[in-house]
Amino acid sequence: MLTSTSNAIVDELSEAMECNDFVLPAMPVWAAKVLDMLDNIKVSAGKIAPAVSTDPVFVGQLLKTANSALYPRKPKVDNLNLAVDRIGYEKLRNLVISITMDKLSIIENPALQKYLAEFRDHSREVAAICYVLAKSQKHLTQDEAMLAGLIHDIGRLPLLLYIEDKNLSVDDETIATIIREFSALVGERLLKLWEFPPELVEIPMAHDDIHRKTAGTRASYADVVTVANMLTRPAAKAVNWDNTPAVNRMGLDTELYREFFDRFEKDLSAAREMLT
Repeated sequence: MLTSTSNAIVDELSEAMECNDFVLPAMPVWAAKVLDMLDNIKVSAGKIAPAVSTDPVFVGQLLKTANSALYPRKPKVDNLNLAVDRIGYEKLRNLVISITMDKLSIIENPALQKYLAEFRDHSREVAAICYVLAKSQKHLTQDEAMLAGLIHDIGRLPLLLYIEDKNLSVDDETIATIIREFSALVGERLLKLWEFPPELVEIPMAHDDIHRKTAGTRASYADVVTVANMLTRPAAKAVNWDNTPAVNRMGLDTELYREFFDRFEKDLSAAREMLT
């Protein structure tokens, strides 16, 4: 049961949400510039490389990805132009979002750091699973699916930053309540602020409803995230996969989900390497 202080914090947050007074983090200038450039398919790698070179952390991750297991038997590259050419604009977009989330995640409170680490680890694992799952869906792209997995719980980040900024004294139960009640809404609003496309803006709200029904019969990115989330649960092998609408829309043999981590070990390892 929440204490009176905890209830007051939850009520304050609820009022802020209703009045649109909850402050959301802005996209870093360098990241917004790069994403804007990536929206223009005519922009060359030669123009993008100087824009990303201003952030040494991003440069390191970019080169690491370009030389990862995703590109076996490819010669090593140490040139940004070549790295951008190799990974392509969609993977570059995912890296920008991943690094942006990391850079916004500056929390000093040890109690909150635990939740931040859980958020990061879970987001990356779901993103890697989404990348592998989406290969079976010809109407979806693996890179967009990875991005969907990466941002599916992004609403948790502003909430943790809020608790840190306000120096609130909250226990585990209060944090769990705040995340449960507000994370999806905050995530949706943040993705709208960052001008994400509608099929990704819906992810925070949609992915957790495993009984979600849709007008179409083909899987959406939200469905891929729903299934990926289910696969991360300890009891995944015991799930009744046949009774989940998102699973049915994926159109795969449900036995695949019970053997997923064994069957796709190498693919998952390569996908994880892109995000760590």
